[in-house]
Amino acid sequence: MFENLKGRSVFLILSVALLINAGILFVVVPSLSGLLSPRYSIHFQDLYDLIANNLLHGNGYRVEAGMSETMIREPGYPLFLAIVFKIGGYHIEAARLANLLLAFGVAFMIMRLIRRVTEDRITALLAAMLFLFYPGTLISEARGGVEIAFIFTVMLFMLALHRAVEKGNLWRYCVAGAILGVAVLVRGVVLLFPLLLLVYLVLAANGASERLKVALRIAVLALAMVVVTLPWIIRNYMLVHEFVPTATVAGVAAQEGLYTCQHLSFDTDFFVVQREAGRERSRLAGRLGIPFIGTYTYQFFYDARDEVAFNKSLLAGVATEYGRDPTLLASCGGKNLFFNFWFLAKTWQATCLNMLIQVPLLALALSGIFVLRKRCLLRKMGIMLTFVLYVPAVHAPILAHARYTMAVVPFLTILASISLVSGLRLYRAHVPKETGSEP
Repeated sequence: MFENLKGRSVFLILSVALLINAGILFVVVPSLSGLLSPRYSIHFQDLYDLIANNLLHGNGYRVEAGMSETMIREPGYPLFLAIVFKIGGYHIEAARLANLLLAFGVAFMIMRLIRRVTEDRITALLAAMLFLFYPGTLISEARGGVEIAFIFTVMLFMLALHRAVEKGNLWRYCVAGAILGVAVLVRGVVLLFPLLLLVYLVLAANGASERLKVALRIAVLALAMVVVTLPWIIRNYMLVHEFVPTATVAGVAAQEGLYTCQHLSFDTDFFVVQREAGRERSRLAGRLGIPFIGTYTYQFFYDARDEVAFNKSLLAGVATEYGRDPTLLASCGGKNLFFNFWFLAKTWQATCLNMLIQVPLLALALSGIFVLRKRCLLRKMGIMLTFVLYVPAVHAPILAHARYTMAVVPFLTILASISLVSGLRLYRAHVPKETGSEP
């Protein structure tokens, strides 16, 4: 049916998808907000909008106008939101529209990436549709959070990186590194990806000479990444006279990850344990004698140096706990890596819904890997698969839940579409033979 799909038809399908997606975001989601809110966050989250609004009104990079300037969130998304608010006002609808446009940018980049793997327009279009209408994508668009913007920058980086690896020019690695720096400024989780990328490319290289070239290219990429993030690092150093490369939320994530690992049970929902972890942080801050406000989730400080000191104290406490019992780290890391990262949600009911959605996608993605291996095309997916392995591994020792899966969903949809199209073509190839054999 779609074997002769032309460029004009692809554009028409994507245009219709854009209208349907917009209808879901601006009509369906608001009408279902009462049903969705207890299970999934569909409003502004994680302080990004508060920082953006303060930036917009000239109050500086802070969460509350009366509090210190902060480093609790990387600057990329708040700066982007400030521009969105300047144009469309401080409304969730403005953020949703921006996310909608970014999501379609991601869809086009998915199509470009998959054409590098299979040269198949049908598979590319299916992957884009799977991403656009994946429930996690729709929730991420609706909540005005950082996920869609982060995915957008990661996909830009992947396109630039594949081009750099294909051509081998140092300047292309410099461009890819600069884009990765932008991604780091949106979410610092990708900061260490060049290390795993280096390992993969060195193992894939042939001969010592080629391995040395790989090392030089990744060094250029990493340097470009650092240069792009340097203004943020300098700003933080001038503020607190310490090296803060991304954000000061690592301690919160580590403490919350340990606390939820120890206290989460089938009798208590995740969001309840999160709040208990937040109250425990407040007690810790009180014992340190640091002035702050905030009861749960986040604590805000009157002095940025107190924010850094509190973050370090949380990290030290978690490290001490794991040092006393290394098996606890293995247990918590295993839960994060194999279950929490993929399925855990605010409530157990929502977690079950996530499993109903994510398990089929993961199964199709695994099937897609086998299809590529059979066709001897798996190496073309190597860099993307390295990223898919990297993201959950980074979250494993601190905190993981299903929202973080969105960072790898575009690559899972690529693999799933390869599996689906391969299965459909196998089915169509066998149907005529079966019908022809009937009496």
